Amino acid sequence: MKISEIAALAGVSSAAVSRYLNGGSISEEKKEKIRKVIEETGYVPNVAARSLRQQRSNSIGVVVPKINSDSVSNLLEGVSSVLSKSGYLTIFGNAGNDKKQELDYLRMMQEARLAGIILMGTVLTPSHIRFFKESTRPIVVCGQNHPSVSCIYHDDRRAAREIARHIIGKGRRKLAYVGAVETDVSVGLNRRIGVEEAMLEAGMNPADLMRTQVHFTVDEGRKGMNEILDGGFVPDGVICATDTLAVGAMKTLQERAFGIPEQVSVGAIGGGLAGTIISPTLTTVQLFHRESGERAVQLLLSMIEYSREHPGERMPPTHTMLGYKLLERESV
Repeated sequence: MKISEIAALAGVSSAAVSRYLNGGSISEEKKEKIRKVIEETGYVPNVAARSLRQQRSNSIGVVVPKINSDSVSNLLEGVSSVLSKSGYLTIFGNAGNDKKQELDYLRMMQEARLAGIILMGTVLTPSHIRFFKESTRPIVVCGQNHPSVSCIYHDDRRAAREIARHIIGKGRRKLAYVGAVETDVSVGLNRRIGVEEAMLEAGMNPADLMRTQVHFTVDEGRKGMNEILDGGFVPDGVICATDTLAVGAMKTLQERAFGIPEQVSVGAIGGGLAGTIISPTLTTVQLFHRESGERAVQLLLSMIEYSREHPGERMPPTHTMLGYKLLERESV
C-alpha cells in the first residue's frame, strides 16, 4: 500500500501522511484519521526507503561467531531488548566460526552504510584491527578488549581465578584444565592465566596444571578430558574454560566411572543453561552476557548520536568490564 492510498482513505494529503510517519507537525484531527486508517489496513511504512530519503540508516548490524550457544543467545536477547525500543532494525550475521565470513559481514554492513555494528568477538586478527581503525561506521565489540575499538567485555581472568580458588578450597590439588584455543585471548588465554594465578596463591606450581586446548563444543570437551586421562594423569579437580566444555568433560568422567564430586570436582566459567540440566548440576562462574548486549547497544547508540552531531569525527573508544558471580551447585 502506498502513502497516497493511505491519504485518500484518511481524507488528507499525501504530505500530511508523510509528516505523520516522520514525526512532523500535524493537527490532532488529521493525526487521528491517519492513525485509524493505518490501524485498519495494517500498513507498515517502508523504513529503508524513509532512511534513504533522510540520508541515514535505521539499521544496526550484529555479527556473532555462531548461533548454537547460550552466551550468543543471551547477548542477542540483551541487544534486541534495547533495540526494539529505539526504532532500529537489526541485520544479523552468523559467521559460523569462520573468520573470513565474519570479516565479509563487517565489510558488507559498512558498505550498506548501516548506522552501526556490534561484533561478538572471539579471535581478533590483524585484519579485524585494521577494519576497526579504518571503519566509517561506529563499532562496539563484545567479549574481547582491544584499544582500537569500543568494547564491552568480561573479567575472564578473575572469573577463572574464582572458580579455581573454589575448587582448590575443597582440598583439590591435582588439577586439570580443559581450555580453549588461546588465539581467543579472553576465553582461551586470560581464563588459563586466571587458573594459574589461583594455583600460585595456594602455594601450588602452575607447571603442574595438566592442560589441553580444544574448540567450543561438548564433543571437544569429551575429547580434551579423554586426552588428559589417556595420558595417565588422574585429576581430583577439573576446570573448564566454558560450561559447554564442562558438560563434555563430565560425561567422559562419568563414563569412566569417576564420581563427581566424590572423586573429581568439576567447575567452569559461563553460567548458561547447559550447567543446570546435567547431573550433577555444574558449579560455574556466571558471566552477564545479556547485560553485555544491552550495554553494547546503549554505547553504540551514543556513538551514532555523537557521529551525527560531530560529522567527520569519531567518538574515542571506551572500554567497559563487566563483573561475575560464583554459582555453587553440585559438581564441586
